Amino acid sequence: MPYTIGSERLDAGSEAAPGVSSPPPALDAGSAFAGEAATVAPPGVSHWAVEGMVLEAPQGLVFVSAVVRDYDGDGRADAFAVVRPAEGSDPGELAFYRGAGAAKEGEGLVAQSIFPPAVEVRGDTGCTAVDRLSAVGRRSVMVELGSQCPPRATHAPDRWLAVVSSAATLTGLPTLRLAATVVDPVGAPSLLVDGDASDRDGDGLEDVALRVTLEGGSAPLEPGPRVAATLAWLDRPAGLSRDLGATESSFALLSAQAAGRARNVRDAALVPGLVAQTRALWRAVCADGGAPRLVGVGVAGTGAIRCGSTRALEDAGLAEVRAYVTLGDALRAALALDRAERSPASRTPARAAEGRAWIEQLAPPVLAHAVRAIAAVPQSGKGHEPAWGALAFEAGGALLVRTRAGVVRVDPDAGDETSADGVTVWPAAVSAPDGTLRWIETYDACDGVALHATFAGGDDMRDVALPIAPSLGEPCTGSRGAPARALAVAWGAGGLEAIIEGQSVLMAPETGQASLLAAPLDSPALRGAPRSPDGKVLVVSTSVGFLMRRGSRARLLRAPELEGSWAEQRDCAVSNDEAHVACVRAGKAWVGVWEAP
Repeated sequence: MPYTIGSERLDAGSEAAPGVSSPPPALDAGSAFAGEAATVAPPGVSHWAVEGMVLEAPQGLVFVSAVVRDYDGDGRADAFAVVRPAEGSDPGELAFYRGAGAAKEGEGLVAQSIFPPAVEVRGDTGCTAVDRLSAVGRRSVMVELGSQCPPRATHAPDRWLAVVSSAATLTGLPTLRLAATVVDPVGAPSLLVDGDASDRDGDGLEDVALRVTLEGGSAPLEPGPRVAATLAWLDRPAGLSRDLGATESSFALLSAQAAGRARNVRDAALVPGLVAQTRALWRAVCADGGAPRLVGVGVAGTGAIRCGSTRALEDAGLAEVRAYVTLGDALRAALALDRAERSPASRTPARAAEGRAWIEQLAPPVLAHAVRAIAAVPQSGKGHEPAWGALAFEAGGALLVRTRAGVVRVDPDAGDETSADGVTVWPAAVSAPDGTLRWIETYDACDGVALHATFAGGDDMRDVALPIAPSLGEPCTGSRGAPARALAVAWGAGGLEAIIEGQSVLMAPETGQASLLAAPLDSPALRGAPRSPDGKVLVVSTSVGFLMRRGSRARLLRAPELEGSWAEQRDCAVSNDEAHVACVRAGKAWVGVWEAP
């Protein structure tokens, strides 16, 4: 993957690329999230002298760590401590020790308040406990309790985190201000949450903010760069009020950094990886991303964390378009534009037009001379199973239409339709050259990590994880996940070539491997594929028109009567001379005539 960025950090505290107009820096720029790390307890102690205090762990528990300071403002040191069972992987709970509490001579202070995880987090055999505690404000701490477990399929919470504060309480005892759970799916990038309880708006009250950092990832996706965004809530009389501007500012800065790199030939190859990781971060923190990993549990009215339609996501997507244009790849630029304009990204007509203009620099638009309806009714694939299309050109230029009654031959210029006697009906099923495997579905497994493809061979079913992240959007539902859009291109000795959710990919189901594909392989052309009979031309319907590519050269084919229907075009085929394209729309076939290059 040429666009891997390694472990480079990109977040709201980074500098924007030179020459890029950046939004105002986020409120958390700098060291607001540095916090104060807790003091680690000696192993197995239940009676602990720490920073002038003597603490007694609850019955059957031992100390993990503690933070000591005057939390209730009475002039005496208090302590927050994480305590848990001495054996096993139970993450334990948070305990508060008030300095004014009475203790007999030689005995330690007992806990005044206990904060167990609000939900059950995994702590099975083989898991390692996660216990993290830090001071994040004058009166507040952040605690993270959970476990790291061997890879397993689950949607259960892995970690619980909370911000607890003693500020403005009549009893001087702390209260839970905000809590959330974190899910860590197999293969997902690592997700780190830091807290801050400083006064963000200058009203003298401690507000609450979380910085969510995403980094890395494992197969089938390439590890992504380190990116971060801020979630902030302001203290108001009615409770915590979400500051959406802090989150938007974080993503806007990431988008600006991507845009700055997209115009530079040296850096453009890094942009798709940065944009993919930015979208992964959005998906992780925002409920409207479809598969959030950070989920509010309703404390202080926070509920689900929604981010809404955003210009920053659109800008990030357009930066990817620009990067592919810089690299001279018109097809991937057009497919990236389709992704850039999907919800929850905002869709700004002027910005979309700018993206189209970039692509037209590489793929000059050509208008059709004529578009002709075809009487023969095509027999297309059904349901969500990938299928070879019902249309195919012959080497001599005639168009073949697969119908229920057989194959019909169409003269694309004159419009004559006759029975293609002697032409065998080609199968719709997308099968391996030796017939042992068939591609039956592509789906989103609802884990927010990667799409999957399923292949059948006799009684054997093979699942291949793809290097393609799910699209952002509504939550994924269904017992088998949600179907993904897929277009079969070729199946040769090198594997199955396809375009899935706007990404070119090569799959080898025999080995269970898949990789992104920058250019087509030299595989034989098959009838029903979006390629010319000689295999040298590829046509794909995109939001900017039919993108036709031969080697490094590309053209955009358009027709006034087809405007607005690009997303509905199916089973497209192209002739050797690039002068004819045929597709199926709403169950009916048509063929168009364009100027040959």
